[in-house]
Amino acid sequence: MQLGISTAAFYGLHETEEAAGLIAGFTPRFDCAEVFLQTVSEYSLSFAQEVRKRLEGLPCSSVHPQGTQFENGLFSRSPRQRRDALDQFRRILDAAAILGASRYVYHGRYTALLKALPFDAQRNADVVGLLCEEAAARGMKIAWENVFWCQLTTPERVTAMRRLLPQVCFTLDIKQAMRAGVQPADFLPVMGDALCNVHLCDWKADQQLCLPGEGVFDFKAFGRALSGMRYSGPVILEPYAGLIRDEGSLDRAAAFLRRVL
Repeated sequence: MQLGISTAAFYGLHETEEAAGLIAGFTPRFDCAEVFLQTVSEYSLSFAQEVRKRLEGLPCSSVHPQGTQFENGLFSRSPRQRRDALDQFRRILDAAAILGASRYVYHGRYTALLKALPFDAQRNADVVGLLCEEAAARGMKIAWENVFWCQLTTPERVTAMRRLLPQVCFTLDIKQAMRAGVQPADFLPVMGDALCNVHLCDWKADQQLCLPGEGVFDFKAFGRALSGMRYSGPVILEPYAGLIRDEGSLDRAAAFLRRVL
């Protein structure tokens, strides 16, 4: 497994390129980074080149855009809205290619109320299938993330999408599984060899989020489960910035993950 960190850990505190520079300076070094592209002005080749320079050779394993800005538009009844959303998606893929990323982390359809939507497997397959084609043309994969307020919320839905869309891959986010009332390990057998990215955080007994090593999640058991399925891809430390209490917080979390995983 490759231990990485997302630039989203610094969201609101540092701009994306500044976060990339901070990540590059960690000692010991992370194995990779996930780049969170947070706004339209960052969906460009020149910006991607700047972020790549700031990473100082640290591999970018994945790109995660703020999909709430446009991914719903991919499902719109308006042809123009669908075209514009697809244009933004393609721009992000082109930026991701400059960064050297091989994965696009996809959230998908959601409601502004952040509550459950009816699940339409075939409609999802129609849209995500097109995204997979666009990504494959650039040597990339769609890494569909389980998110409790989007469409991919349960292992059963993963199974349904794999049946309709065998080319799709997945990001397993353990905190999102917890918030959906699902044990993160329950996703592993259904994602199987299509699992290509993992997001890590931790939580306390009251389900309040915290950094890995500060909460109750059994990372040792989870690491054994990943090893048991021969997973060798990225495991990305992806905390919210508010969880970082002092300068050593991320160092301690990374050291904990290196030890237990």
